[in-house]
Amino acid sequence: MNARVSPLSNSNRRAIAAGVLILVVLLVLGGAFVQVGPGERGVLMTFGAVHPGVLEPGLHLKLPFMQTVAKMNVQVQNSEATESAASRDLQDVSTTVATNWHILPADAEWVYQHIGSERSLVSKVIQPAISNAVKAVTAHYNAEDLIVKRDEVRGQIEAQIRAALKPFRVVVDAVNITDFHFSAQYAEAIEQKQVAQQRALEAEYELDRAKVQAQQKIVEATAQSQAQKLLQRSLTPEIIQQQAIAKWNGRLPEVVGGKGVLPMIGNLSAIAPRQG
Repeated sequence: MNARVSPLSNSNRRAIAAGVLILVVLLVLGGAFVQVGPGERGVLMTFGAVHPGVLEPGLHLKLPFMQTVAKMNVQVQNSEATESAASRDLQDVSTTVATNWHILPADAEWVYQHIGSERSLVSKVIQPAISNAVKAVTAHYNAEDLIVKRDEVRGQIEAQIRAALKPFRVVVDAVNITDFHFSAQYAEAIEQKQVAQQRALEAEYELDRAKVQAQQKIVEATAQSQAQKLLQRSLTPEIIQQQAIAKWNGRLPEVVGGKGVLPMIGNLSAIAPRQG
């Protein structure tokens, strides 16, 4: 006959439940689970040795007390630096550059193993790359050209930073020059030069305006002279007599010893109305 298995007593059940609870507590306290958030990648290590590959966002199981997970931010981050450099004309220039960058998600494990956390990445790799790029590009431009050719300068700085960070699995998203700062003496010299240029432009404008006004007067005088010449040529004695008659008010001038004859008009008695 088969032996009957007696059901677990209440005390045994409580003991098993307590054991399971203790195991769960130990797993939780020992860090058996790790949560990798959005925009992160996890780097799994066993006693400090880095495992190849990365942990994607989500919940992951690891061995308590044996394995740890370092989380790396793979979102776009910003590093701003102010670098002092000498321009080609030996002026001291302080340039503030803001760089947007991110770690390649698939290479987060490589970055952590060879460089460390994002803080180490910024201090060891990104900041030196920005500094070298700013100094190298600034040395090829005069101080004034740095402002006039700002976009060109920014593009060259970005190209150098991008090339410097590529071997470290870092992608450059954008580089912006937020400020150029010069010495007080040079800034004053630039201001004086701008004022002088403005005054020169104003003087040139006044000269051009005077030339235009003089040309207008010449044109007007020439036109008047030509009109007078044309008028003189067109005035015949007959036309002059007709104009005088048109302006006559019908009264004879009071003259002594005359017979009603006016110069250039002829015998007015012939055309004057007879008195009744």
